[in-house]
Amino acid sequence: MSRLGQAALFVLLLAMTGCGSTQSTAPQTVTVKGTVTLDTKPVPTGEIFFMKAGASSPALEIKDGTFVGDVPVGHHKVEVFAYVEGPKTPGKYGGEGSKTNVAPTKYSGPKTTLSATVEAGKPNEFKFELTSK
Repeated sequence: MSRLGQAALFVLLLAMTGCGSTQSTAPQTVTVKGTVTLDTKPVPTGEIFFMKAGASSPALEIKDGTFVGDVPVGHHKVEVFAYVEGPKTPGKYGGEGSKTNVAPTKYSGPKTTLSATVEAGKPNEFKFELTSK
């Protein structure tokens, strides 16, 4: 086989097999869902974060006390932010409202007391019942 033929065969084999790792370094994620209440009432609007060392956590929207989204598998600290709308500030399009977090810091800060273990192949449904006292 000529050098040109050998080179063509090598390129063809390389293209068929790929030239990189087939293993993903991204953590496995699964869908979680659940409810969040504050003093037994559903949190109307807010955000929930599943915080895991070494993995970023997207904010999952809380709407009418429920949330759903994809989270990395593993044990997480959970932070919840429950928002109420503040007064609107004047602006070009009628103003913008400000959001105030009304969740106690024991749930919404780095010292949160909430946690959850997210597992592959499980329902991963969580219920967080917050109290203001």
